[in-house]
Amino acid sequence: MKDLTRLYRDAIKRHATNPIGFCLEIDATNRYEADNPLCGDRILLSLRIVDGQLEAAAFEGEACAICMASASILCATVPGHPAQFLHERHGELLGALQGKGELNERDSLAPLLGVKAYPSRIDCATLPWSAAVRAIR
Repeated sequence: MKDLTRLYRDAIKRHATNPIGFCLEIDATNRYEADNPLCGDRILLSLRIVDGQLEAAAFEGEACAICMASASILCATVPGHPAQFLHERHGELLGALQGKGELNERDSLAPLLGVKAYPSRIDCATLPWSAAVRAIR
């Protein structure tokens, strides 16, 4: 378990240090700006959706390492999926963090589960996903 925790922590650091999709120009069709005043996170999430398919995702702003990593994971995993995928993944992440569901340890969202023990940080992990869902409404 200790090795898995370290692996997740390393994944968060890696994504926060070199975030995928950060300040990337994608010719967005959908955008949503969201913030978390308790932590100071503020991101603008951009999506390019063509014929109901997510072609690209990007973000900009200032955020804590957890939020940056979560946005990076989003940008790395959603292209190539239908827009509905954002709703599904947001629900799965939120459920797992609130103890109402589980994620496989190999799931791309699994590194974010470390915040489960810190309820005040759950909003940091879910902010990019909430913004993405609002961007497609």
